[in-house]
Amino acid sequence: MTLLDAPSLPARVRQALGRFVAPRHRGTEPKASATAPLIAFESLRQPVWTPRDYHALAREGFAQNAVVYRCVRMIAEAAASVPLLLYDGDEEIDEHPLKTLLARPNPGQCGPDLLEAWYGFLLVSGNAYLEAVAIGGTVRELHVLRPDRLRIVPGSDGWPEAWDYTVSGRTARLGADVVPGIRPVLHMKLFHPANDHYGMSPLEAAATAIDVHNAAARWNKALLDNSARPSGALVYTSREGNLTAEQYGRLKDELERGFQGAANAGRPLLLEGGLDWKSMSLSPKDLDFIEAKNAAAREIALALGVPPMLLGIPGDNTYSNMQEASRMFWRQTVLPLVGRTAKALSGWLAPAYASPIELRADLDGIEALSTEREALWTRIDKATFLTRNERRAAAGYGPVTGGDEIKHAYCADITPSSGLAPKANFNPGQLRDDLGRWIDAGGGVVHEASRRRGGRPEGTPAQEARHAVAAARAQDATRRLRELEPTWREPQSASSTIEGRIAHHEAAAAAAEARLAEILRDAIPNTNPSWGVNRLRKELNDRGFLYTGKTDAPGFMYENPQTGEQARIMERPSKSFRTDSPQKHFNDFYYRYRGRDDQRWGNPITIPNK
Repeated sequence: MTLLDAPSLPARVRQALGRFVAPRHRGTEPKASATAPLIAFESLRQPVWTPRDYHALAREGFAQNAVVYRCVRMIAEAAASVPLLLYDGDEEIDEHPLKTLLARPNPGQCGPDLLEAWYGFLLVSGNAYLEAVAIGGTVRELHVLRPDRLRIVPGSDGWPEAWDYTVSGRTARLGADVVPGIRPVLHMKLFHPANDHYGMSPLEAAATAIDVHNAAARWNKALLDNSARPSGALVYTSREGNLTAEQYGRLKDELERGFQGAANAGRPLLLEGGLDWKSMSLSPKDLDFIEAKNAAAREIALALGVPPMLLGIPGDNTYSNMQEASRMFWRQTVLPLVGRTAKALSGWLAPAYASPIELRADLDGIEALSTEREALWTRIDKATFLTRNERRAAAGYGPVTGGDEIKHAYCADITPSSGLAPKANFNPGQLRDDLGRWIDAGGGVVHEASRRRGGRPEGTPAQEARHAVAAARAQDATRRLRELEPTWREPQSASSTIEGRIAHHEAAAAAAEARLAEILRDAIPNTNPSWGVNRLRKELNDRGFLYTGKTDAPGFMYENPQTGEQARIMERPSKSFRTDSPQKHFNDFYYRYRGRDDQRWGNPITIPNK
């Protein structure tokens, strides 16, 4: 044999592999079994995933998946409903051409319609485009463009130079500024780790879960169409050999015509001699596809940032109630999108008006956050160390005249019904000397200080009122502190005058409040330090903390799987060491808290015995 006659390398490879791989035969091959002949009607195939492109995600995700549809609609509608306020520095602007433009951006849409489409495109494709149309050097209209019709044209430096908009086979290039300083298109995108110009859709990250959810729905539908029975096989058990081709074809046609489909549901299957029906697929209970469908739905909701509880998905008990789930939805999903959009619109359109204007979300207009506003106002009202204007600034309001003086909040408790009101003959216009005593027009003392039966000096009505306020504040602060630190003692004072006692009570209150703030520095946020151990456990459960087991020392571990927060409720140690915190030994239980598992545990905080 010459080199020309020798088989080629591919032929030699095929010959070598042929020893291990059985040859394929065309046509029908009779199947034999050690138990009985078998006719199989189905086989397991490789999974087919949805392509990661806009049209496929919009079709398989938004258009054919109820969970994606509801999530996108919820986020887009909620974000579009947030009012946008216009500011020049810290001053709100009531009337402005930009507010008029956003209220009616084009003849076919109002402001919420435009923003809803903007957020919808951003969630489905990861990109949102807004076109500005100018007439006579003024921006008159805004239009949302479909992401699949736009292509970015990068410049020589790699940054976007223009955009090609293609529809019905025609392409228009958008590149020149419509107004000096304003590009024709505003492009906002979600983060994409592998693309410089286009964003990544949340549906792309959730594509596998979407396919599983859709496949489970199709399985349900096919099962119903097939008489609610899984597929199987007919086994020919006769000893006379295999079925002929004619018998095989007739049997298959009869099964397809007479026993498949919803119209044939429930019809009995009549089998000839030697035939037996064997189920091949696992039952729906074994597959547990309903739970798999719910798990896929939770993954989709997680990718889009919607709490599953708001979608009615069963099996999710992370949130204590609907109100908490709604608050998390607004805080973690809706408001970040609204904030990004407001900043993007401000930076894009502000040059057209030659002033440093800025759009901001009006959080006071969101009903779902009303409980947060009430809590904020309550905390601000109790901040007695702030002036009125500082409190207004913390609440988001501007200053007022005369609001820079600190007025103690405890003065609000002095009413005639409280028993702390000044005497009826108190005259605010009465002349007084440097010691606060009443004097007449000639400077003579009208009211001399006298001794009470308790031996304590009595001051003027104004001093008595101040003394009552200071004493009430000190008593309240001391009571709250001694629940957590029973051994605390207030500072001592040797003064016998009423002004000295006022100063003593104010110093005691300040010291108690400072010590209480120091103890509660590592406390569980937004919990009442006066709660007993049972009330604290219930509060942790209501806020999404789950019991994860006992600790090494006698105690219990709780963890919030959503936020990563952890809390340990510990029993009082039987032994005391010199380095122990006294908070461990004041009561029967104490706790420690940390915000994440990579942080150190906070200092021990005693739990009052209730």
